[in-house]
Amino acid sequence: MKASTTPAQLERGILTSVYKQDIKSGFATAKTESLSNVKYAIFNQECIESQIGVVLRVSLFTIAIIMIFF
Repeated sequence: MKASTTPAQLERGILTSVYKQDIKSGFATAKTESLSNVKYAIFNQECIESQIGVVLRVSLFTIAIIMIFF
């Protein structure tokens, strides 16, 4: 004899199809967000390195001017 199951009993399990779909969609959005963050970090890193380079050049120029006059 087979026991009858109601939809409420089927949805209680941890591996229901709805749960699996939620997990898959969660991974899909996490992957796209992660890729976007990686791209942003790469482009932002170049900008930060450029700013650091400018600060170093200006400070070296200032030190050189001070050394020349004193």
